[in-house]
Amino acid sequence: MGIAGFVIPWKIANSYGGATANNTLVLLTAAAVFTSMLTAYQQGRMPKFSRLDLGVAAGLAIFTLLGNLASAIAISTISPALMTVVQRGEVILIALLAWPILGERIDRNFWVGAAIAACGLALLYEGGTGGDPRAIGIAWAGIATVCFGAMAILTRKYIQQIDPVSVNALRLWLSVGFWFVWNGFPPELLEISAPQAGYAMIAAFCGPFLGRLSLMMSAKYIEVRITTLVTLAAPPVTLALGYLVLSDLPSAREMWGGLIMLLGIAIPIVSWARPKGGQERAVESTSERISERISETEEKSALSGS
Repeated sequence: MGIAGFVIPWKIANSYGGATANNTLVLLTAAAVFTSMLTAYQQGRMPKFSRLDLGVAAGLAIFTLLGNLASAIAISTISPALMTVVQRGEVILIALLAWPILGERIDRNFWVGAAIAACGLALLYEGGTGGDPRAIGIAWAGIATVCFGAMAILTRKYIQQIDPVSVNALRLWLSVGFWFVWNGFPPELLEISAPQAGYAMIAAFCGPFLGRLSLMMSAKYIEVRITTLVTLAAPPVTLALGYLVLSDLPSAREMWGGLIMLLGIAIPIVSWARPKGGQERAVESTSERISERISETEEKSALSGS
């Protein structure tokens, strides 16, 4: 729900015109405030950070800033539903990175799903040219996906050694600092309208605050690939909200391409999430039946011999 709740107000905020980087600053600042308030409520004091906390937060902050800048450019030219579909390609990227970095192996179902998802992505680009705004928007959405996927891998690698809430607040404040290092203090900041800032703050609550924090918490208990299973519900929810709020629907080609992508992404995710206990019980049951028959045969042989 955080994904769908993020992308709709984010689309509206970036429709007001002006520099998309300014909207990114409002987004990150608001998310940092929300997360700091939660940290203060939980701990009742200023958190203390180790060297590892600072390193992880700095890495996450860089990917946070780049990912949200890219998503701001992307959402200006493509529909919210299309953006969420492209970003679900994060599943494939995470699995590829998790294998060498985290040791979470991938299987044949992954490669089948990845091939199907690639066909869907190719269909999304079909007919586009280098200057096609939608093709450019999809490319920027892909860059954002790479950044957010890298965040998931970094989080999963160190999640057992850090406090997710306080480190999440730190990475957001660092990303705000990096924003000013990169952009300085442009005069356009003073021209941000109240509605524009309001929608960016709503997006901040749903996405960088609530959505990302939920993903970080889930990484404590399950593999990062399994976490993404629930996110497959985001595109249809976003499609419905986008139509109700913005009267915005993808084209027929984009709909088909998105569906094919989701199908490909779902194949490895469903196979990873399926419990293997049933297969193990079946093997054990077969072994038990074989042992029983061997015992019966031995008993009959013993009786006939006596």
